[in-house]
Amino acid sequence: MREIIVRIAVGALLLGIVAAVARSAPPPDSRDIQITIKALKMRLKDQERRLAELESQQDQQHLEKARREAIREVIKEMNLDADHRSAGPKWLDNLKFSGDLRLRYQTDCFSGRSRKDRNRARFRLRFGFKKTWLEDQMEVGFRLTSGSNDSPTSTNQTFDTSFSKKNIWIDLAYAKYTPKQLKGFTIIGGKMKKTMVHTDLVWDSDLNPEGVWVQYKHKMGNVEPFAGIGYFVVEENNRDHDAILVAYQAGFNWKLAKDIKWTCAGTFYDYDHINNNYRGANGNNVNADGELAAGQFHVFNLTNKVGFKAFGLPMSTYFDWVHNCGDSDGSRGYDNQSDGYAFGLKVGKNKKKGDWSAGYKYAYIEANCTPGEFNDSDFGGANRKGHTWGAKYNLTDSLTIGGKVLWTEPVTGNDQNERNTTVQADLAWKF
Repeated sequence: MREIIVRIAVGALLLGIVAAVARSAPPPDSRDIQITIKALKMRLKDQERRLAELESQQDQQHLEKARREAIREVIKEMNLDADHRSAGPKWLDNLKFSGDLRLRYQTDCFSGRSRKDRNRARFRLRFGFKKTWLEDQMEVGFRLTSGSNDSPTSTNQTFDTSFSKKNIWIDLAYAKYTPKQLKGFTIIGGKMKKTMVHTDLVWDSDLNPEGVWVQYKHKMGNVEPFAGIGYFVVEENNRDHDAILVAYQAGFNWKLAKDIKWTCAGTFYDYDHINNNYRGANGNNVNADGELAAGQFHVFNLTNKVGFKAFGLPMSTYFDWVHNCGDSDGSRGYDNQSDGYAFGLKVGKNKKKGDWSAGYKYAYIEANCTPGEFNDSDFGGANRKGHTWGAKYNLTDSLTIGGKVLWTEPVTGNDQNERNTTVQADLAWKF
């Protein structure tokens, strides 16, 4: 409509100018008239071009305004109250799924002749969920994992047996209650993660005990004392005594400075009838009757951990000591084999892309100081001493590459000259 109006106005202007010239001037030369008309036509085209640009700008402004209105509507829909959402079933609220996949290549080299060197490709797959109710006071967790067998200290699955399908095991199945009315109190039942303060001197990182654990913490300024007690079933035996573990722990978390935190815990692990209810000695001495020669495992464990920053890097160090108060083994070479200790240092943390960490550990674990069935299986269980070096790097926030070297040998026994060197290369993805 505007274009028509402009054309009419310019046409009228053109005719008026021609008529005025005709009335007030002598008859012009036809050539001059043509030049004038041509100039007016060019001006008309310029006016049309400017009008088109103005209309285009207005259209663009209308488009931008419409786009902003659409974005506002989407944001408004996303911010609706939970009662008005239709995201899915109610039971999906506060349900969190997680898992990880690790690919590993491992080489074991033995200096003695009793064992053959071994090379293995392996994987570990874990996936599960946890659900919370009552404003996070109640939590239920469940996780499945891979594994070549039902060993409590390994979730690795070796590539073998002619491309056969691989097993899946229940790794976690627990319920946890942390009432707000009693702040600091926690009770967990089922197959659970280890909540007591510990290192792999006593517990392998893959082991999850079964039973019940009760703990209480109370913060007082920079110091947080805590105490806990646990009742765990090691072996249910319908022909003899069950093997039971009762664990008692007390300690504190102490924030010494802004970037320095010290955790100290004393734990007593009281095993009942484990000497004839065990799956594998794994370094513990065994007598002629096939029982653990230590007789009893009444294990005291003192753990110290310190986290701090140095040179702008997060660091942590620990010292752990264990002693079996119930050791009664008098066998040659195995008497007084009731102590163990370990210390380590770690630099860096792995949380996001570009993060890295490196660590070192030395451990000296005598044959009867702790059940070899439950401590660090990569290190070799009980009756081992040696070193561990490791490093890890984040390729992305969820993908890491890392490696570890373990150099170990027996503390006592007939195989003291047999050294084991283990090299592990890992690629791990968390989801």
